[in-house]
Amino acid sequence: MCLFAQGAHAQALDLGRAGTLSPEDIVFLALYALTIGAVMLAAVWLIRQRATISAENDTLRTALAESQSDAEACTAILAADDQRVILFNGSDSPQSFGRLPPETGSPVETGRFLSFDQWLPKDDVISLAGLIDRLKATAESFHQEIPIDGSVIDVAGKTIGGMAIVRFSAVKGMREELVGLRAENTRVVATVETLQALADDLPMPIWLRDAEDRIVWVNAAYAAAVDAASVADTVDRQVEFFNASDRASITAKRRASNAFRGELTAVVAADRRNFRVVETSGPVGSAGIAVDISEAELVRAELRQIVESHSAMLDRLTTAVVSFDEKTQLSYYNAAFQRLFSLSATELEDTPDHITLLDQLRSRGILPEDRPLRVLKEETLEAYRATEPTEAIWHLVDGRTLRVVSNPQPQGGTTWLFEDLTQMLELESRLNSLVRLQGETLDYLNEAVAVFGQDGRLRLSNPVFAETWGLGEEFLKAKPHIRAIAEQTSVSIVPRQNGGANVGWDDFVRAVTAFDDGPREPETGEAELADGTVKTYSIVPLPNGQTMLTFVDISVARHAERMLREKNEALEQAYKIKNDFVQHVNYELRSPLTNIIGFSALLRSSDIGPLNERQSEYLDYISTSTSTLLTIVNDILDLATIDAGIMELELSEVDIAKTVEHAAEAVRERLRENDIVLDIDIAAAGDTFLADGHRVTQILFNLLSNAANFAPSGSTVALRGWQADKTVCFSVSDEGPGIPPDLIAKVFDRFEADPSGGRQSGAGLGLSVVKSFVDLHKGTVDISAGSGGTTVTCCFPTGEARREAAE
Repeated sequence: MCLFAQGAHAQALDLGRAGTLSPEDIVFLALYALTIGAVMLAAVWLIRQRATISAENDTLRTALAESQSDAEACTAILAADDQRVILFNGSDSPQSFGRLPPETGSPVETGRFLSFDQWLPKDDVISLAGLIDRLKATAESFHQEIPIDGSVIDVAGKTIGGMAIVRFSAVKGMREELVGLRAENTRVVATVETLQALADDLPMPIWLRDAEDRIVWVNAAYAAAVDAASVADTVDRQVEFFNASDRASITAKRRASNAFRGELTAVVAADRRNFRVVETSGPVGSAGIAVDISEAELVRAELRQIVESHSAMLDRLTTAVVSFDEKTQLSYYNAAFQRLFSLSATELEDTPDHITLLDQLRSRGILPEDRPLRVLKEETLEAYRATEPTEAIWHLVDGRTLRVVSNPQPQGGTTWLFEDLTQMLELESRLNSLVRLQGETLDYLNEAVAVFGQDGRLRLSNPVFAETWGLGEEFLKAKPHIRAIAEQTSVSIVPRQNGGANVGWDDFVRAVTAFDDGPREPETGEAELADGTVKTYSIVPLPNGQTMLTFVDISVARHAERMLREKNEALEQAYKIKNDFVQHVNYELRSPLTNIIGFSALLRSSDIGPLNERQSEYLDYISTSTSTLLTIVNDILDLATIDAGIMELELSEVDIAKTVEHAAEAVRERLRENDIVLDIDIAAAGDTFLADGHRVTQILFNLLSNAANFAPSGSTVALRGWQADKTVCFSVSDEGPGIPPDLIAKVFDRFEADPSGGRQSGAGLGLSVVKSFVDLHKGTVDISAGSGGTTVTCCFPTGEARREAAE
């Protein structure tokens, strides 16, 4: 505006200097003057308006200062009153005034203060948020007291106009105490109601008494136990749970020591039960509870019986068992543990701890010495800290081996088991040695052996089995099934041609794989193979369903058997021919011999006439020869009768003295001819015994004849008789050269004659007849021979023994 005025003024001067004004210049000057006037008017109005605004500003400043002073005074008042006001006026950010005491733990910053969940209890935060929301929405006033960290905050909310105001103030003095008491009362009442509800639901009787011991409250279990209609009925009628004597005992002890604890009995539902009773005195009376322990006592008694039974059972175990508690103190041991470590009862009754017990055992040289005692103790203590059972092997100095198992107990402590493996290891070693020995034995056997399991697969075999059936080593190592062996074998079995039962691999397969309910029996038989060999097989059932097959080569034996059978048949035929011939010849010889003997006796008769000396000598020779021949024939006939089994003894009471005399008389002439003395001593033999008298005479005659043949001239032949052990024995001894030891076994064989040392060689039947007749009498014959002579002893059973033997 000033620049414009200056320009107009300059232009007017220019016009004045020119001396003339044009109409345009006049209009311009008029407008210029008009503009100057308007500007001047505006300047005056602005100056006046500015003065008015300045006066209003001064007034506003004064009002603002007064308002700020009032606000600071209000804030100071609010801060001095330990309260904080939150103003909600519809904006997003509420206003906050004042401050709570630091002991309340409330934040100073408005944002953190309004985050109630960071410094108020959770339950109060939820309720307070709901109250503030209702205050802002429906203008519903509220009042709440919030306990926090030992102090109480009073929260009040109301509306003023369109604003919602929430005031937080710290409660102090009597009011604070009142609030605390009210909260405590509420808590106590809630606690009492909770406990009362719990007591009402408990199955055990509970009661309360006043200072005068009157019942003031009982629970439902109490009322049910005393058969009352209700809890109120129980209190009204003062129904007691225990009898008067027990009640007096409870009262007396409670008054003496403020509490009664003991076990009493009461009748509940017509059943007397045991209760553990506790009644305690209080400020206004007493309270009591009765816990039914009947079932617990029953379980405790059963548990005690079970523990005693287990202890008795453990004492009978051969495995040593010992338990230590959580302090490693000995709590239990069985008899096997005491025997295993040779511990006395006195040492164990002192309940030593585990480490002390280890020291005692190491001092006695019982513990293993393959590791230091310190390491052994560490291993022991580690077992107490373990959660799973541990196991170790102890090799003791005395050669024993123990398996040690430690088992941690849930309630603390550890149970130890000591199992003596010494015998088991020895047996295992023996078994392994036996298995190796059996394996080596099987490998070197001449018979084929194979063992099959219950599943029919091969368990073991020897090389002869593989060789016999043409099986490869690799094939057998695979443990094939018996059916595979039957298919793989290259050696076939030839069917029997003589009508016998045929056998093949199908029979072996059936025997190995059969499932028989009853016990299996061994089977044996023979099989001829395609290569001409003959095998005897055996199917032997073994334990656990196993089966053993054995094959023995008897080809040579069968060939020899055939040869022996043929030779035996030839010998039997020859023997039959011999017997037939002997019997026939014997009977044919006896008749002419009898005639010769008869006519010889007749020639000696005086009726025939006298004989000259030579005739008489010849007649003696004839008589002697015929008598000897008749004896031989009779002996042969007797032996043939015995062989035929038709010889029968005629048993009777034999007069011993007469029988001996008859036998001696028969050989007396021969003894006299050879200047031999017969010494008889039968005083100890008794009078009689049960036997066949004729056969006993033959036995004694043959023994005396044999002795006379071998006894040298001028010697003595002794005949003795005695009784011993229900037998009657006779012995005949001579002083001849004796029988060589290698011939003693043959002297009883028939036709075995030994002419050496004898005067004449006989038929060799005398001692055979003796042996046969003594055997018929169930007796015995014994020969003792040496360089000083020979003694033959024959013993016959007597009495009942003889009768039983004869029958």
